[in-house]
Parts: sequence; structure tokens; C-alpha cells
Amino acid sequence: MMKLSNFDWTDKDSLRWFILLPTGHEGPYSLKNLIHLKNKKQISQDFKIWAEGLADPVTMSVAVLNSELMEKTPNFPSAETDEIPPIPFEASNRENDPVEEVILEKSSQHFVLSMPVILTIVATTLMIVGIGFYIKSRESFHLTRLPKMSLDLHQRILRENTFDGWSKEIFFKEYMPQDHSHLWLVTSSYQSCKIEAIFTSVKDGLLSLKQDKVSFSSSGFLFGHVAELSAFDYKTGNRIIPGLYEMDIKATDCEWDGFVPEIMNWFSVPQKDYLARVRVVLFSKGPEDFYKNLDSVLNKKNEVKRKEKEHYAHFWQDLQQKFQTLEAISLQIEQHFLDFLENDPSSFEKKLKPMVTLYAKNFGSFLTSFVIENENYFKKLDSSRSYSKRNYELLVKLTSKNIGYESMKFIEEFQKLKKNPSKKELAKMSIKVKSTFAGLKKDIGQKLIRVSLDRGNP
Repeated sequence: MMKLSNFDWTDKDSLRWFILLPTGHEGPYSLKNLIHLKNKKQISQDFKIWAEGLADPVTMSVAVLNSELMEKTPNFPSAETDEIPPIPFEASNRENDPVEEVILEKSSQHFVLSMPVILTIVATTLMIVGIGFYIKSRESFHLTRLPKMSLDLHQRILRENTFDGWSKEIFFKEYMPQDHSHLWLVTSSYQSCKIEAIFTSVKDGLLSLKQDKVSFSSSGFLFGHVAELSAFDYKTGNRIIPGLYEMDIKATDCEWDGFVPEIMNWFSVPQKDYLARVRVVLFSKGPEDFYKNLDSVLNKKNEVKRKEKEHYAHFWQDLQQKFQTLEAISLQIEQHFLDFLENDPSSFEKKLKPMVTLYAKNFGSFLTSFVIENENYFKKLDSSRSYSKRNYELLVKLTSKNIGYESMKFIEEFQKLKKNPSKKELAKMSIKVKSTFAGLKKDIGQKLIRVSLDRGNP
């Protein structure tokens, strides 16, 4: 049950007044208290109010004008009345009445804005707007030009990398100057990390006709969108050769790089560690020009391989032919000696000198020329080729000299025989000639087998 004594802010001896609103009523108040609120402009003079004993509500202005009368109305019930009669409402449709803004003391839903509060709100709003414009201005990719980075390269980096969100994951693009002294790994991610990388050239991916492999490692620190690598530890090779490489990269201790990224990623943290294996093009002019150059290099390499294959086939053919020639010379010299020994012993001394002269003319000079030509032939060969690593030059040379040496030994033995040797002595010499040259031909045959095996397994 509502009693006047329940409301500490009213005068116990005054009437109980209520402010009528579309949403309900506020009160009770004393009329003196309502006049005070009106003077402070916390309520309007057009507000409708009602007191116990009034048949209909009145406006605040009417109540003020008739304040004394209102307080002395004899029909009002006593202030000690326990029951509060129903508050009357006008017959009009209050749902369509305009809602008036009400500010009342001691109400949690309404308050008065003082000048300092207004200034604080304005300042805060301007600051928020300013921060918003600043962040908006930072929504772009920007990279400071570094030493050794040409203006053209710097412009290309700016063209090829764009802003793609504040929380973008790390993905690197590779760049290098013309002197290959530096490597720049660029990302549009706003992170800072420690960087370790290992580079290994891809087979047939170097712009080099000779060197097949380069591998090295390096480390640096990612900040401002770029990790600069300038110290290289080479495992294979001694310099960076432009080409296609496989990069194993590790990024650790990653954090947001700068104040703005931290704000934009307030409730998230970057991935602390990043591991990846990707293919990169290390070429100062970029991937497009690299692949054009690589096509040219590969064509030259294929031409070199084709010629090398031809040289390879020619080499083994020539080598085989050399030993076959020596084998044929051995047979001819052997037959030359046997023909001489089969003559009538009585003509031995007479035919010895012509036989020696014919040998020198047909075989001795040939073997000498053969050795010289063989030396010149091997000098023209590329010593780096695998098939010339075996010392075939020496084998051919020794075989040639061995044939000449054994032949000269026989000529000396012929010259030591007496003027008219017996048939038995000549037969014995013939057997010795056949045996010696059989050994020479066997040795040449083994060398031919070795050539065939080496040709099939270079």
C-alpha cells in the first residue's frame, strides 16, 4: 500500500502530485518541488500534472498560477490517507501524442549535459575520427628504399606488393640487385620475425653453361615488410648464380610490426613460427626475364650436350680405330718378318738390308707419326670430360712404342745371325716372331675389350 510517508523528498504536509507521461506517471512530488523543477527547466510548463482530489489533470502553468488555491482545496483528501485513488487519464489517444523529453532529478534514465561533458565528448569524437583517418591512410603497402636497392627495383617492389589486410600471413617475394650481393625477401604481412633461409639451386635452373649446382644459407630479421640477407655461407659454389632455387625458410618469434597493426589485430596474435619450402627466382630483372634467359641457356646447354654426345661417340670410335690400326700394323710387321725368314738361307744376307729399309719406310716411320698424332689428338680433348679421364693417350702411346720396340729387337737379332743361317735357325726365329707378335695382338685385343666396356659405362 502506497503511503505519503514512503517518499522522503515530499513535504509530509503537502498534497501528492504526479507528472503524467504517455508511458506512465512520475511522483509523488510536492507542488513546491515541481515548481522548483520547472524553474530549473527540468520540466516544461506544458507538462500535465494531477493531484489527489482533482477530477482532471492540469498543466504545470495552471498549477503555478493557482498554487495557493491548489494547496488549500477543501475537497482534497487528507495527506494521511492510506489509499491512493486511481490516477485519471484524458480520453484522448495518448499513443498518438508527441513524446516529450523529460529530465528529472534522481532519475537514472535522464541527466543534464554540462559544458565540460560536451567538450569531452567532442574531443573524444574528434580523436576517434582522427585515429580512423590515420589508420585509413596506413591501409597501403609502403617499403623504405634500402642501400643497394636501385630506384627501378624499389618501384617494381611497390608495384608487385599491395595492402591485403592487417592480419595477412607471411608469404615472401624475392628480389636482388644486379651485383647479386644482397637478397631481399619482401612480404605484405605486418609482422616482425627472425629469418633463417637455405637456398639450393634446381637442376637445369641456373643461368650457367658450366656450373650445375649452388647452395648456401643466410639469416636476417623481418621488419618494415622486408628481410635483408647480405651474408652468405656457401655449401656448394662460391657465389650466387642467377637461377631457380628451392628456398627452405624459417621465421621465428613473430610479432605484429608496429602500433597500427597491433591495434588492428587487438584480439589476435600472429603465428609464432613459420616454416615453408618454396621455389624462388634469384634474378635482378625478375621472373619474366629470367625464364626468357633460361630458355636461351637451356637451348645452348642442349646444343652443348648434343655436340658432346657426338664428340663422345667420335672419341670411342677413334680410340677403337687406333687400337685396330695398331693391331693391323702388328700383323703386317709380323708377316713382313716371316716372309723374310722363309726365303732361301743362302740369300739371307743379300735380302736383309732391303727388308730393313722397307720396314723403316713402311712401318717405322708410320709408328713414329702415329705416336705424334696421338699426342696431338688428346691435347685437343676437353680434359674435364669423364670419358677422357682414363689415360688412353698413354695406352695408345705405349702400345705403339711396344710394337716398334719388339720389331727393332728382331731386326737386331737378324743382323746378328751369321751370313748363311740354316733352315732350322730360320724356323726357330719364325716361331719366336709368331709368339712375340701373338702376345702383342692379344694385348691390343684386351685393350679393345676395355674400350668397349668403358664406352658403355662412362
